[in-house]
Amino acid sequence: MDTDRELQFGPGMRVQRLTEAAFLIAALFTRDVRFAYVTFGFTVLQTLSPRWVPVALLVARFVRFHGRHRIGDRYFDLGGIRGSCAISVVVQAVALGLVAAGYSTAGFIILTVPAASFLMAPTLGFCAGCWFYVLGRDWLARHAWLRRRFDDLNDIPVDGEPARDQQELRPSP
Repeated sequence: MDTDRELQFGPGMRVQRLTEAAFLIAALFTRDVRFAYVTFGFTVLQTLSPRWVPVALLVARFVRFHGRHRIGDRYFDLGGIRGSCAISVVVQAVALGLVAAGYSTAGFIILTVPAASFLMAPTLGFCAGCWFYVLGRDWLARHAWLRRRFDDLNDIPVDGEPARDQQELRPSP
């Protein structure tokens, strides 16, 4: 099994995001922060390595990708997932810190942001963390505060430069 290909094109990452959203939604409706800790743990794992996605790997073992996709169908990006998950970890940590400090209403309101992003990513194709990560990374690169070729910086072209690391989008014959 080509794990990267299965994660990039298969349904595993969509199920991972929906699982993370489900735990956050359960935390919001029950006002039990323990559900949010599960999503926080998943997000920390993905910040450490984009391949540490237990739900997605389990789904990839049972549901294989056999189809063809267009460029717009690409969901999982090994270059951007660590940055977007790092942003999500910060947002979730602030929210969980507020709940622990006794400001539960503010904490749960802040938890709605990653919950909405985890819902929108697999259904609409928009991830707020990914958007902020790419926006910030490209801004740093344009202002020469970050050099190209630094930690997967080539996944999205900057200033019209062609992307060099895009993999083949169609399965091999």
